[in-house]
Formats: sequence, structure tokens, C-alpha cells
Amino acid sequence: MGVSLHYRGKLADIQQVKSICKELTDIATSMNSPWVSMDEDWSQSANTRVTATEYGTQIVGHLPLKGIQFTPNPACEPLRFLFDSEGNLRDPMSMTMILEGSLEPENAWISVKTQFSSPETHVWIVGLFKYLKMRYIPDLEVSDEG
Repeated sequence: MGVSLHYRGKLADIQQVKSICKELTDIATSMNSPWVSMDEDWSQSANTRVTATEYGTQIVGHLPLKGIQFTPNPACEPLRFLFDSEGNLRDPMSMTMILEGSLEPENAWISVKTQFSSPETHVWIVGLFKYLKMRYIPDLEVSDEG
């Protein structure tokens, strides 16, 4: 098992999704961190499924998520701050598993492995979670294997 952080929560106000995305984009940009944003249509229902291809497994279909993911350290997995239409933190795989009925929404956690990055990166991410809990996601839960 690697050292990872697991997190889940819900935006206090769904209208803050643009604010949190802007702030996280600014942070990622200031760190010269690669980032990707999602701004999908929440009014369309999710219809994703996992399919096998000759190149491996792939999630196909519509994922109604808005948010950003970025990599704070090249040796760290990406941090995902993607939100469904109710403001819940989601990642593509857990959302697909919820849709398929193999995962209950209340059991959905997002994980970021920090094992191969520096201890400072792990601590920085914990600090970011504390800030986001105070500012945007008051019920943010974090399970720290470190």
C-alpha cells in the first residue's frame, strides 16, 4: 500500500464552483503545474460506462462534472476537484461506479497518492485541504495514510 490522501465533501454553495476553480487554476499556474479543467453540462444526465479497448479500459459517455485537476508535483498523482450538479466532489471512476450501481454515493472517496513525491508535497496538499474546508467545502473529510 502506498501513502495516499483520500477525500470527499460537498461545496457549501454550488454557485462557488467558478470561484474555487479560478482559485485552484491560479494556484496550479503559479506552481507551473499541469492542469485540466472540466466544464460539462450539468443539465444532461450522466451516461458513462467502462469499456475495454485494445489500449486498455476507458470511460466513455457524458460526465456532468465541473472543476479542475492538477498535479502539484511530477511524482504525485493529480489532485481532482471535480463537482457534480449537487456540489459533491467526484472523480470520473467513482461517478461511473455510482451510475452502474456498484458504489453507493456516500462511499465515494477521491484519492491522491503522494508516496513517490516529497513529504513537503504531502504536507502542502494537507494544508490546501484545510484551506478549502475553511473557504468552500465545510464538510470536507480527509483520511491521511501518512
